[in-house]
This record gives sequence, structure tokens and C-alpha cells, in this order.
Amino acid sequence: MDNDSEGRDADKAVFQKYHEALRGQVGDAKYKSWFLDLGLAERTRNSVIFSTPSQSKRDIIDHRFLHVMTEVWRRAIGPVDRISLTVRAAALSASAAKVNGLEARRANGSVSAAQSVAPGKSSPKPSLAAPLDPRRTFSTLAVGDSNRIAVAASRQALSSRAPAEIVYLYGESGVGKTHLLHAICHDGEAQKGDGSCLYVTYRNLINACVSAVLSNATQELHAAFMENDIVAIDDIHFLEGKDRTQEELLIVIDALLDSGKQVIIAGDRAPAKLAETGIKKRLADRLAGGLCATVHPADEEMRLEILKKRLQSSDAKCLIDVDVLEFIARHFSLSTRETIGALNQVLLLYRDEAVSVDLEEAKTVLRSRLQEQSSRRVASLEDAIIAGAEAFGLSVADIKGRAQPQRIVRARHAIVYCAREVLAESFPRIGKALNRDHTTAMSSYRRAQALYERDKAFQDGVARIREALEH
Repeated sequence: MDNDSEGRDADKAVFQKYHEALRGQVGDAKYKSWFLDLGLAERTRNSVIFSTPSQSKRDIIDHRFLHVMTEVWRRAIGPVDRISLTVRAAALSASAAKVNGLEARRANGSVSAAQSVAPGKSSPKPSLAAPLDPRRTFSTLAVGDSNRIAVAASRQALSSRAPAEIVYLYGESGVGKTHLLHAICHDGEAQKGDGSCLYVTYRNLINACVSAVLSNATQELHAAFMENDIVAIDDIHFLEGKDRTQEELLIVIDALLDSGKQVIIAGDRAPAKLAETGIKKRLADRLAGGLCATVHPADEEMRLEILKKRLQSSDAKCLIDVDVLEFIARHFSLSTRETIGALNQVLLLYRDEAVSVDLEEAKTVLRSRLQEQSSRRVASLEDAIIAGAEAFGLSVADIKGRAQPQRIVRARHAIVYCAREVLAESFPRIGKALNRDHTTAMSSYRRAQALYERDKAFQDGVARIREALEH
């Protein structure tokens, strides 16, 4: 037997052992639903790549079970640095690569546009529509200062009196943009009937465009969009460099708006920033000309509300103590997705049991997440306030109080400056942390910029705060 055959046999035995351990960890019902057809795509000394039969299944497993899968591998098989998931038999990826290659050669003059289209040659036409999550509705959405404007803009898109325009929601990953798009489509279908709303992921959009170009069917692609009254497109920032897809999207957007349809798009940054990262200026300008609303990261209070709503809408038999939810909201703050993921990990083990889960049990379940978190701890606004108080010889109460002596005011300016420059925090969040409003935080930042230019003592204070936050 050659070395390759021996290696394959060894991987097969290891994978069988892993399946048995995974079944024992999650139970028969979850195993049969999610892991029965799990494949082993690649295994190296430090990483493992599993394969699933569909993108939707890959996304759900990645979101809900990846931590459990990693823990089971480490316990049953041995150390591993990284576990990831891929989709088997990605025929459309090969088509995408073909189109990208043709476009590259066409740009170099080695192939004509007519050759790249290949008229008359049929190819699979993937569905544009991505499934809607029934849990992501307006009723399950927590609303606070971080997303209030975005929620108002989303609801306006559903009004029959609203003008036909682009609503562009933007913010960093994990702040709830996808929840808003799903909620809009759910409400839109309730108002207008099923089939009247289209939710499209960037991946579906790229694949559909690739298929349409290969089969010379771009008009059919446009018609598929036009069948809907509301079109919601997610993660537009991932279209950077996909010039042909962006061109087709521009045509579709103009046609939808001309027909009085509503277009809602989500991305990770403001239109002007999109234009700096590979999104065509024409497309960025279309977004800027619509109703733009930022979705900011949730604060601790809102994260707690999100967890309560998520728990209320679940079918879990277990009871989760409120101090568990408060602990998760406080300690898993990197994104809303991370916060929900921590709750899902607790529910994974206790969902079907009529038990009460207390804080100590929850900490045991979340031990691996907490360990990972401690290794990548990110400084917070509270850290900035503490560092600022120490740098200027004050107390935290002085900083957050209403007193206005110059030395306290200067310390606040330094904290605001570092919160913007080092932590990239928003003015509403900075103001709230200091018991001020966002306009006060903005004014403080401008004063800090002026002080930093001319005042050596102020520069030294900023340097001490920065050092505390970056180490």
C-alpha cells in the first residue's frame, strides 16, 4: 500500500471516530439534522476543513456549531488550531473562475467580448433568492440608539407613501444589518403577498451574474429582479473588483427605481469609503444619493435586550437565568453576532431539557469562548476612561461627573480623542460612556485636536492613554 493510500485510510478512521464523538456530544436529533452528511475535505497538522452539501447548511453550521465541533475534535482527536467549512461540488465557483479568467484575458486583448459571452451555450441559472430567517423580524429586533435611525429608514421603505429610492444601511460586521433586511422582506411579503420581495446575498448575485453572462441571458436576469416590489441586497462591499456584476447591478437599480420599486442595500462602510476600496464610483454615488443610515455597534444594554428577545422567540425548554444573559452581554461584545453565538452555545446543550441554567453552568459551557476572548481582548471605552483618569491624576467619578475645572475638562478631551483615534468609537457611544450627548463628544474631539497640535502636556496625557489601550 502506498503512502497516499495509507494517509487516506488514516484520515477515514480518524473521521469516523470524530463522527461518533460528535454524535455523542450533540445527540442523535441534531446529528442527523446537521452532521450526518458532513465530509472531510482536507486535513493538515494544524487545521481541518469539513465539507457540506449546500451553502445554506454551511452558513448555519458555521454560525451555530463551529465552537462545539472544534471542542469535540480537540477532545476526541487531538490539538487543532483552526476548523473551517466549505461547500462540496461548487460548480458555480468553477464557472466564476472561468468568467474571471475570460475577463482578465479580454482586458489583455487576448479574447473578444463575443467569445466571453458564448452565445447559445446554456449554463445553470442559480436562484437569486436567498431564504429568509423566520427569527429575523421587526418584532424580534432590539431597537436602541445604535440602530434607531436605520430602523426608521427600513420601516419607511415599506410605506406606500415613501418615494422610490435606495435605502442604504451600513455598519461594521455583526451589528444587525442582515436582520433589518430580513425584517423588511418579512413585512413586505405580509403587506404585498408572497413572492413580492427578493432578498439577495452578494454570493447569489455574483453566481447569478456569472450564469447569465455565460448563457447570454442578462435580460432574463434583469427580468427576475423586476418581478419584485422590494429588492434587498446584502453585503455589497464584497462586490469589490467584480466589475461586470456591478455593471449589471447598476442597470437593475435604475430599472427598479424607474418602475417605482424599493431597493434596500447593506454594506460595511459609507458610500465614499466604498469607492476607495474597489466599488465603482457610479455605484457608490447611487448609494450616496439615497437614504443612508448607519448601524452602530450595540452597547451592553442593547446586547442584553437582543438576548432577551432571542430567548423569547426560541422554542427552548430550559430557563436561562437573567444573570447569565447579563454576563454574556457584558463579556461577548465584539459584535452582536458574537453575543448571540454565545447564547446559542448555551442553548445547544440545554435547549431540550426542562432545567434552569445558572451562571456557573453557563461559564462552564462558555469556557472555550472565554479563553479565546482573553487571548484577543480588545480595549473598551471604559478602559479609555480609566486610563484617562490615571494619566491626569483624577478619579473615574471626576471624569463622568458634571464638574468643569480645566484639568478635568482637558482629561475628558484626551479620552474622547483616544476613543476616536485608537478605538474608532462613534460619538454617540463616547458621549454615553461619559454621561454626555454626542454633540458634546464631537465638540470635545475638535478641542482635543487643537490642543494636541500645540500643548506638550496634553500630548503626553494622550500618549499615556494610548499606551494603556494598545498594550
